[in-house]
Amino acid sequence: MLYRHDEAEGKKTEQHYAELTKLIAALDGATRGAPFRDKFDEARTLATQYDAGFKRAAQLSRELDGLFNRQTGELPKLARAITADVTFVLEGAVADEHALEKEADALISRTSTVMLVLALAGLAIGFALAWFIGGAIAKPILGMTGAMQKLAQGDKTAAIPAVGQKDEIGQMAGSVQVFKDNMIKTAEMEAEKEKQREAEIKRQGRIEQLIKDFDAEASSALKTVAGAATELESTAQSMSATAEETTRQATAVAAASEQASTNVQTVASATEELAASVQEVGRQVTQSASIAQKAVDEAAKTNERVTGLAEAAQKIGEVVNLINDIASQTNLLALNATIEAARAGEAGKGFAVVASEVKSLATQTAKATDDIAAQISAIQVATNEAVTAIKGIGATIAEINDIASAIASAVEEQGAATKEIATNVSQAAAGTQEVSSNITSVTQAAGETGTASGQVLSAASSLGKESEALRRKVDEFLAGIKAA
Repeated sequence: MLYRHDEAEGKKTEQHYAELTKLIAALDGATRGAPFRDKFDEARTLATQYDAGFKRAAQLSRELDGLFNRQTGELPKLARAITADVTFVLEGAVADEHALEKEADALISRTSTVMLVLALAGLAIGFALAWFIGGAIAKPILGMTGAMQKLAQGDKTAAIPAVGQKDEIGQMAGSVQVFKDNMIKTAEMEAEKEKQREAEIKRQGRIEQLIKDFDAEASSALKTVAGAATELESTAQSMSATAEETTRQATAVAAASEQASTNVQTVASATEELAASVQEVGRQVTQSASIAQKAVDEAAKTNERVTGLAEAAQKIGEVVNLINDIASQTNLLALNATIEAARAGEAGKGFAVVASEVKSLATQTAKATDDIAAQISAIQVATNEAVTAIKGIGATIAEINDIASAIASAVEEQGAATKEIATNVSQAAAGTQEVSSNITSVTQAAGETGTASGQVLSAASSLGKESEALRRKVDEFLAGIKAA
């Protein structure tokens, strides 16, 4: 467009630059990151420089075209004027020469018989004048003709004769000199214009190279963004699936923990009732001061039953300790599960292991609770048998006060042990309740993780669509620049 001065192409280029400006404004808010931002700023600066250079080159092109048109419009006029002047001078010279010849012939004709010597002298003078006039007029004209031929052949060093004379020959020589000067100026303008064309071609080459570099950088960046969006979408889907599985496992653990808590509380209630029964037994033993000697056998049997009850109570203590240990580990694992749920991502895989351990510990808790129930049943059986035996020796207990006192002391100790059992079972119940509370927190955290993963998935999908739209805009922009 610059060296052809095509107005249509110029307007088309300006339209593409306007589209480029809009695209750069749109990219300004979407570009993030140091490498991308630097390239974007560089592209925007180059676009501004290109616009300024394009407008300047277009203006210079229009000015050069106008000057060239003016000069080339004047040259034909000058050539026609020079041709007319030369023709006029040549015709005048020929006419003068013919007139002189006629006058000389007439003079000779009239004086041929009178003054032969004067006629010969006049003839000599006529020839001399003709030669002088022809030399004074024809020689400069022939010189200018040769100079004009050289100028027509492109020789701008040809000297123009008769320049500066005050006659018509001098005026004609001045016109030829103006023609020569205009030719020199036109050649200089053509040379300058050619330099500008070469500079524009080089500049266009640099612009095309910048476009290629921008295309490569933009393509690489967009591919990276698209890959990151795809990977982010895959990760979000994995997070969502993990969160759903975590919620399901946590719900199962919460149900098991709630059942264990209920069972432990039942054991605690039964143990408290057992303690009350033991206290009642002690009171009755204290009152049976008149048991007979025949109750010795029954007392021995009662002692065996009570011993069995003590062993069962010991086992209950061991089971309660196991429940306490399980509750402690469950609390620790629940804390780890909360941390793993907060991390999510790839670290979320560890949450499945933690949840599995929580489930295993909950199973052990249920098993331990079953053991407690079995032991409590054994204690109840043994206690019932002890009550039956004590009733059997009630009739004779008055006869063995000393033995009754010993039994009362033993029953008191058993009551203290039963209270300790009740306390431990209550602590186990509190532990299982805390496990249930922590598992509820785990479930809530897993739900929040699922919601967050859904948001990440939506954002990743939107990022992929935006990167594809940006890729199309960049392609359209580059295509428009190349077409311009």
